[in-house]
Amino acid sequence: MKVNFTKKQFKHLLDLVHLGEWTANSSRESDTLIKEYEELYQYINALAKDFGYEEIIQFEKKLNEYFPTQAYENELRPIIEVNDNEVFWNELSSRLATRDLANEKVISRDTDEQFKRLLEIEQRYDEEFVEHGLSRLILKKD
Repeated sequence: MKVNFTKKQFKHLLDLVHLGEWTANSSRESDTLIKEYEELYQYINALAKDFGYEEIIQFEKKLNEYFPTQAYENELRPIIEVNDNEVFWNELSSRLATRDLANEKVISRDTDEQFKRLLEIEQRYDEEFVEHGLSRLILKKD
């Protein structure tokens, strides 16, 4: 199979591959990388020169790998930061709500009721964090 890309489409593909590889592997140690993703990432990066993008993807001979330049990483950083921010707030609300639901004395055995209650608690946290951020979040000492 042959797939054709315009230069602009290939740049978008590079962006998506970089963002996807970042999501999959950036928090992993080198010995736990998802190798299939890393291999595909390297393969797509190897094509960058053919599309005129050697200024953003460069080959490091000593490591025998392709790497994005700092300027290219900086270009994609805002996308990563928006996602990280959303994930942070969503996870914080979700985990606190899950904790609170587990600590409630009266827990219905009905999973639909539990889910509805979980969403109510999450909504309360979401509203709090939208209005006040972390300013009113306090950790209690035991």
